[in-house]
Amino acid sequence: MMKRKILALLLCVSMCVGLTACGSGQESVVTEAEPEETEVSEEEPAETGETEEEAPEEVESLMGYNMIENGDFSNGTGKWNTYFNGGNAVITVDEEGRLKVQITTLGTKDHSVQLYYDGFALETGCVYELSFDAAATVERDIEYRIQINGGDYHAYTGEGITVTPETQHYDFTFTMEEGSDPAPRLCFNMGLYGNTDENIGAHDVTFDNFELYCIDESNRALPQAAMDTPDIQINQLGYRPEDEKIAVFRGDEIDSAFTVVDAKTGETVFEGTLADAVSNKNTRENESAGDFSELKTPGTYKVVGEKCGESYEFTIGEDVYDDAFDAAVKMLYMQRCGMELTEEYAGDFAHPACHSEGAVVHGSTSSALVDVSGGWHDAGDYGRYVVSGAKAVADVLLAYESYPEAFGDDAGIPESGNGTPDILDEAKYELDWLLKMQDQATGGVYHKVTCANFPETVMPEEETDQLILSPISNCATGDFAAVMAMAARVYKDIDSDYADTCMAAALKAVEYLESSESGDGFVNPEEIVTGEYPDKKDTDERFWAYAELFKTTKEAKYEEALTEMPFLSIQGGLGWEKVGFYGGYAYLTSEYTDKEYAATVVDKINYSIDGIMESAGADTYSCSISETYPWGSNMSIANNGMLLLMMDEINGNDEYENLAKSQLNYLFGNNATSYCFLTGFGSLSPEHTHHRPSQVLDQSMPGMLAGGADSNLEDPYAKATMSGTAPAKCYVDNAQSFSCNEVTVYWNSPLIYLMAAFK
Repeated sequence: MMKRKILALLLCVSMCVGLTACGSGQESVVTEAEPEETEVSEEEPAETGETEEEAPEEVESLMGYNMIENGDFSNGTGKWNTYFNGGNAVITVDEEGRLKVQITTLGTKDHSVQLYYDGFALETGCVYELSFDAAATVERDIEYRIQINGGDYHAYTGEGITVTPETQHYDFTFTMEEGSDPAPRLCFNMGLYGNTDENIGAHDVTFDNFELYCIDESNRALPQAAMDTPDIQINQLGYRPEDEKIAVFRGDEIDSAFTVVDAKTGETVFEGTLADAVSNKNTRENESAGDFSELKTPGTYKVVGEKCGESYEFTIGEDVYDDAFDAAVKMLYMQRCGMELTEEYAGDFAHPACHSEGAVVHGSTSSALVDVSGGWHDAGDYGRYVVSGAKAVADVLLAYESYPEAFGDDAGIPESGNGTPDILDEAKYELDWLLKMQDQATGGVYHKVTCANFPETVMPEEETDQLILSPISNCATGDFAAVMAMAARVYKDIDSDYADTCMAAALKAVEYLESSESGDGFVNPEEIVTGEYPDKKDTDERFWAYAELFKTTKEAKYEEALTEMPFLSIQGGLGWEKVGFYGGYAYLTSEYTDKEYAATVVDKINYSIDGIMESAGADTYSCSISETYPWGSNMSIANNGMLLLMMDEINGNDEYENLAKSQLNYLFGNNATSYCFLTGFGSLSPEHTHHRPSQVLDQSMPGMLAGGADSNLEDPYAKATMSGTAPAKCYVDNAQSFSCNEVTVYWNSPLIYLMAAFK
């Protein structure tokens, strides 16, 4: 049986203190879940997908070389960098060839100023020796650490040292007693650490002659064998009877024929043939597709080939998506902020109310606190961001408008059974928070509310730093106006008073926009390092706001305002940054009068649809992105499926629906990684997501869509483990890899739309 290796977890790492990452921002120098916008277990596997292990290959010795490159700084600062959490410093190489850290602001935490080095590995059982020289212009305490670079950032080794104006040599020996780590971090905490005087003032700390050697590998643990996955990929959740059903075969040798067998009886229920294999540039593998759409009988099956082996099991039935759909919707409830999540509804993920204290307004001279409680935690951290939250709300409101029959009143949230579809109760929870984010004096909307820094790996109620409202932004205000106008339309027949409240807020936000000039978008204040969600243009947000107001009110002035904006210059997309296609769809589904303008909108969106179809046509998995898989690629894929369905409504093209379903198939396992990317579902799904509650509890919360392949390798773990990997396979199930394995509410939301369409 031929199977394909995927990147195995080298260790079930306990999660990491010190720093962390988010649905959007910078953390430990790199952003956490602020993906590029692109439109276009340890459990036993199922019997049909039983993994096999290959014997580990002979490994090279670790002895005899310095693991710290350029440790004498003869080539400049090299791989050394800084992280700040309330402090500030600059690094240079001084005239004596030493690395000089010029500290200007000490901060209030141990790691408010941190010098760090990435790019080495530690292996279980090996003994290492770290040595270096250090001095400071004033006597002070600092801490050295070699730590896990993610999760709780706990140290494998480390201790405090006192540095003085006289250069001293330091030498430390330690044994790596935990699982091997391909991407740890060597760092020095130089904030308010130990007995350092908080009034020490500006000063310098210098380092030189870094060496890190393995000095004893006699007890080195043998590397674990790579985990193998099937060479036949399918949607692991299954198919409805009338769905198109495609299995992808891969390998050096691929069958010319295949069968589908009953998983319980082994009886062959379908026989099919395969075309000649083709090379896929996204996966760098030879692949062929097998069509078994004619099989419509409900049951549990697996696809079998003589050379390629067996697929994971899958089901055919009308209800194959029901449980997964409920979990994807309930994920939004599980991300609620500002209220107690009880065990009755949240199970193991129950927690007391969090982030209920008021927030200070950044830059305000007033000490008054603003109530901005509520809403959804954005991602793996606990920040709440207007632009990403607005996208998530828009997706679920659109899903309800297009597919109301998909949503019930029994999703298992506190509002279940109240006579209102639970998806609207859930959306209202976020909308209520958005209303609090509007400045009542001006109508502008604050960009986000977070603490100054990302939280450590704690449960939400344990993040207790002061909440800060970041400045008002045009982009946040435009998005807010758009979703409030949508809400006024959707809730009109459900709660007319609430609809009126939303409309009044939308109008006030538009008044703010009309009195403000387009700017360069939001930029984090210097002392705030949480997710930035930057956006250089606000024209698409303004356009979306006018389009939704026109669709809801039918007032000509809004159509006049939007048609004065050339649609060809509007940033298209269904993301948090580029929202023009939301506005375009709103206009095309309104009672518009400018047919020429509408035709321009259709043409531009159709151009993007053509790109989606071209990418899908060149990929055996029919994936709608190609060559580069960006951060949050699964959002891009879900967005593309959503756009296909939206334009199917406009263009009436059945091919769009089939291709949209292919994106769902990809997300649920018909992809080169073999993962069903929805946690808790399928034969192989992410178990080590970058999501603080999941990391604290050491179990991934079910119903979350993981970020997926990121061919740009945008975190240290990804860089260390996947260099040279094919773009579509750049995924690893590890909490340290936040660019691959974080989750966000606005990745779940387009998935909810897609699933509603096919449920």
